[in-house]
Amino acid sequence: MYYVVALGNPGEEYKKSRHNVGFAALDYIVSELRLPTPVKSSQYAGLFSEVRIAETDVALLYPDTFMNHSGAAVKKLVPRQEISNLVVLYDDVALPLGEVRISFDRGDGGHNGIKSIIETLQSKEFIRVRIGVAATSFWTGKVKPVAGAVLAKFVLAKFTNKEQKQLEEDVFKRVLEAVKTILTEGKEKAMNEFN
Repeated sequence: MYYVVALGNPGEEYKKSRHNVGFAALDYIVSELRLPTPVKSSQYAGLFSEVRIAETDVALLYPDTFMNHSGAAVKKLVPRQEISNLVVLYDDVALPLGEVRISFDRGDGGHNGIKSIIETLQSKEFIRVRIGVAATSFWTGKVKPVAGAVLAKFVLAKFTNKEQKQLEEDVFKRVLEAVKTILTEGKEKAMNEFN
């Protein structure tokens, strides 16, 4: 069994924000593959469903614990011996919008949702699908660094219409392909192909 968990904050006010790109990516996967809509589960602290993707049993979860407490929901879902089968979809401000990267057994990179999962599971040995949300400099093309109060404001801001279109027409397709590759051919193959 694999466990695909999207990170974000519950509530209408956070929809289409950068911090909720994990939720939006999982919405795309559910819609594109015509999977059953996840339903409220108090047992797993979020919207949950069990599905089959590419002949693989997969549990899907949108935690309703808010980003900074994501670990509490993940701990309820993922058995200790299967942590390496956890796949987390989330926003990464170190990557430019449009980039998708896969990693395994890394630190939290300053992301509070990932930090919560690592602390709660007492393990870093899970798969991350990092979805770039950073703005880039017009002049250099490099990521514009943001920190502190500016970072909080940035990640809670909504995507522009142009950015939203890029996500829907390109980025989420790559997230879906990355997840399918992880499920069918393993994380190493996915990292080689998508990084």
